[in-house]
Amino acid sequence: MRDHEPDHGEDDDVRGWKRRSTVDSFHHAFEGLYHVFNTEPSLRIQTVFTVLVLLAAWGFGVTHIELLHLLLPMVLVIAAEIFNTAIEHLIDLEIKEWNEVAKVTKDIAAAAVLICAIYALLAGIMIFSHNENVIRLFQLPPEFPQRPHLGPLQIVLVGMLLLAVIVVWAKRATGWRSFLTGGVISGHTALGFLVAASIAFVTRDVAVAALALALALLLAQSRLQADIHKLSEVALGALIGTLLALLLFAWPVVT
Repeated sequence: MRDHEPDHGEDDDVRGWKRRSTVDSFHHAFEGLYHVFNTEPSLRIQTVFTVLVLLAAWGFGVTHIELLHLLLPMVLVIAAEIFNTAIEHLIDLEIKEWNEVAKVTKDIAAAAVLICAIYALLAGIMIFSHNENVIRLFQLPPEFPQRPHLGPLQIVLVGMLLLAVIVVWAKRATGWRSFLTGGVISGHTALGFLVAASIAFVTRDVAVAALALALALLLAQSRLQADIHKLSEVALGALIGTLLALLLFAWPVVT
């Protein structure tokens, strides 16, 4: 009967492992996304098109519903490309020689990406072709749309997106394989100082800005204490985050 008695210490270890694995799952997901972005030119091209479409949607003033109809197919294209890459890696892992079934399987996975891309193209054509600002642009003489304005929250979200692009580019340029840990720039520190500087610009309150700065410094110190980054990498992250916030909130489109 003793063999069937639960080992409480072992159960505690299992529960602890499950708690850690939940956190690690997000880490592994980001690492997988970074790997696909780093190794697949097609995903990088799709990401560039996604950013351009979103900028066009912002510039031509599409509605929130139209924006959702634009985002859905673009997200589907990126997700399909990630699944396609996973299937290709799995086939290459198991099959080392030419195999007709493997070729057909890869072609089918690629077809899913193609279908999603066609859907995204049709959605973009339908939405932009009925947009009043786009129609005015092709009139004679053309009428250019007024430059839209962004609120503070939108500015911060744009800054976070730009910061992610900068960190990914820097890590890829330096050959760093991990997205969330290490690298020439401390992304966590950059994000902390971006948010802290944004809070300072929005509130214009010395006490609130000082508290935000203290939290950003604590985040930077944690990266140093955990030996994840060196002082130069943390300082570079703080500089980039602060300069990015300064650039965004000094831009004349901010209200």
